[in-house]
Amino acid sequence: MPVHSKLIKAGVLALKDTTDGPYLIPGLETSKQGVRGAALGRAFSLLKTRIGLPAEITFHSFRHTVSTQLRNADANIREVWIDRLLGHEATHKSQGTTTYLTGITTANLSQTVETISYPETAFANVTL
Repeated sequence: MPVHSKLIKAGVLALKDTTDGPYLIPGLETSKQGVRGAALGRAFSLLKTRIGLPAEITFHSFRHTVSTQLRNADANIREVWIDRLLGHEATHKSQGTTTYLTGITTANLSQTVETISYPETAFANVTL
């Protein structure tokens, strides 16, 4: 999954240096279905406290913000790319997306990720 260039510049990839595994945030338990979502939400809560984000900001609120921002962006991104990025099933199941879409390129996902905008001050005091 592509990582936004501003997050890379802020040092988020340093988290990866703390583990030998495939995940940015290691050690999260998975559900019986193999989903790491609940554990990721808890890990996010710990991380947000560490970097000083307010308690009312939740992991899911970020997903809503990203979804809204991408769907309102003046950019050449497709709904199906947004859905894939957010881990959602396609919001519209046309014949074209269910039958003929076999894969979404990393370049398209990267373009979608880079469409997300952050306030200029978002990473001013972040030390990971």
